[in-house]
Amino acid sequence: MKIRILFISTIIFLSATFAFAQTSPLPSAFRLWNEVQLILPIADGKDAKGKRIDKVSATFSGVLRVGRRNLDFLDNRLGASLDFRVNRHLSLLVGAVYRKDELVENRRRFETRLNFGATFFTTWRGFNIRDRNMFEHRFRNSRTDLNVYRHRIQISRPLKIGGKEIFTPFISEEGNLDLRSRKWLLNDFFAGITRIINRKTSIDLAYVRSDIQPTNVNGLSVGLKIRLK
Repeated sequence: MKIRILFISTIIFLSATFAFAQTSPLPSAFRLWNEVQLILPIADGKDAKGKRIDKVSATFSGVLRVGRRNLDFLDNRLGASLDFRVNRHLSLLVGAVYRKDELVENRRRFETRLNFGATFFTTWRGFNIRDRNMFEHRFRNSRTDLNVYRHRIQISRPLKIGGKEIFTPFISEEGNLDLRSRKWLLNDFFAGITRIINRKTSIDLAYVRSDIQPTNVNGLSVGLKIRLK
């Protein structure tokens, strides 16, 4: 089962990479991606080793992406989601996001997204692997609504000194597929580290490469995660 999931993931992202390689090159821009997540545990339990885990949790998120010459607010999002941990290999999620963007200067767009999906977890030789599969409906103002399949895979490995975790390097890639046209809408690649600040707070710092119309993005991604209890 684990090998099958990894094989399917590899095929999907090879297809996405090939598809983007066939498009004409786009102008490149540098941007700052910022996200804050507030995580509220609702119900907890214990895993097979007796370790406490969140069985049900709610996440409230805010996203601010800035760029262009005046550091304009290009992409703003507010979201909320529920995560249901089924077992150590699977969790289910459902959520909603409100988005306002101005990726093209002086052209503002608004949309509401509803999504549901599943995340698969496994480990291999010390590497942690997360494979998220999500279906999303996008209600778009003054534009045709979209149904999108979003696939994201992340591989990480904690680095420890004297048994204490120092930080966790990771790479991650996400592709978005328009289910109507069968075309890839974007491809995001991340390479960075996660640093635990304290038992309730962690921060992700990463280089991000986003291939999306009308501009290819190279930038810095900063993500802050805070547990509320």
